[in-house]
Amino acid sequence: MASLPPWRGIRIGSTPRGEAPLAIRRAWIGLTLPLLETAPSAPETMVVEIGFRNPAGLLSALKQRLGFKPPTAIWQAYTVQAASALRLLENHSPEAARWWRQNTPWLYQPAQVLAFDADCCELVFGERVPANEP
Repeated sequence: MASLPPWRGIRIGSTPRGEAPLAIRRAWIGLTLPLLETAPSAPETMVVEIGFRNPAGLLSALKQRLGFKPPTAIWQAYTVQAASALRLLENHSPEAARWWRQNTPWLYQPAQVLAFDADCCELVFGERVPANEP
């Protein structure tokens, strides 16, 4: 019988980059989040959209139709499934999770991902999913 591959995740050790308020970004510190199953075990170079946009919003749709592109930055980052990460954040900091739910509701859709810059986290391996302590 084949053994399961080790669990892979990231432990957030310092404040992640991003556009959320500082207190909201700090709420991630201490959490261990599972990497996407398809994510490599090393940070990826990726283009990250800067600034929040509501894909269902009228202004966002108009800007897209007119050819406007959101501002971007290049990061070395790890990707996690957004809804799963936000559920873990809910247990750790309900106030921060509430902010995400109010300001970025589309991130709760199954296909959405969050990127965490490699400088704020460390890669972790384990036999099972670690418990997140509040």
